[in-house]
Amino acid sequence: MDQHFLSNYLDASEHEIPLDLPTVFGRESETYLEVGFGSGEFLVQKAIDNSAKDFLGVELSVISTEKLLKSLKRELVENVRVLLTDASFCLNNVIPKDSLSGVYMNFPCPWPKKRHSNRRLNDLNFVLKIGRVLKKGGFFQLYSDSKEFISEMSSSVDLTGLFDSDTVEINPTAGVGTRYERKWLAMQREIFRLICRRNSKAVNCEEDVVNLSHLWVKNIDKSRLDRVAGRSFSSDEMFVKFMGVYRKLDNEVFLIETLSVDRGYSQRFYISLSKREEVWLIQLDSQAKPFRTRAVKFAVRTLSRILGDESRA
Repeated sequence: MDQHFLSNYLDASEHEIPLDLPTVFGRESETYLEVGFGSGEFLVQKAIDNSAKDFLGVELSVISTEKLLKSLKRELVENVRVLLTDASFCLNNVIPKDSLSGVYMNFPCPWPKKRHSNRRLNDLNFVLKIGRVLKKGGFFQLYSDSKEFISEMSSSVDLTGLFDSDTVEINPTAGVGTRYERKWLAMQREIFRLICRRNSKAVNCEEDVVNLSHLWVKNIDKSRLDRVAGRSFSSDEMFVKFMGVYRKLDNEVFLIETLSVDRGYSQRFYISLSKREEVWLIQLDSQAKPFRTRAVKFAVRTLSRILGDESRA
């Protein structure tokens, strides 16, 4: 990503999570989130029109993220922070509970085909995570051209019991001003808006991030390293695969390329194995910045069991 446009970029892996939003923005203010900002038109205009408020945007597309960052730089917008990560993971782990005044979703892809159902952002678990980050009285607003998507989201909202005043409008007078909206209007397609407000009912979502320390291991059998690459392990919605093993030429340090998956959220990183006098140290490589999730911890502990006897954590 072009370094020139990174002033609004927020790498959450460089911070303790959940984030401290006043520290992130340098002030106390109402904060809003857009999930899947696309080209970023809506978020830029919202931030310009509401300079006393702060905005977060989360997106998985690198192209969309770069486009938004360039727009923010060009318009001299300072009250937006941009996250390049999975929205579900972000809502459940990165953003603090009860911290947001509103969450926006504008024309998300409905993924209508059955084989893509796991990509839809309108199921019960996703709505629970939205409820997790909203303050009491905070709103959730969704725009879509898909009546079915809106209907399914409305059903999920009702099932959570976390929201009041669940209403659906057809062709609302207040639009969002995005190119998708203009496209649908030009095609004379109906647009739907779902809006609801958070009540005071408590929500409990199991977080994926855990405390993770290094491990000291003695009696490493280095011959086992040759058999690590390609092996995979799973447990309790966690999956780990060791992709490859590499050795630094100048000393006894090995890097194990690792893939971890927590309930659909995947990360790739390196685990370092280095000799320290009579014992070996297993830890995350300093150049990698994965979120310390349950699956990452599972990967470190699994590697220690494969290679030798874990002595202490």
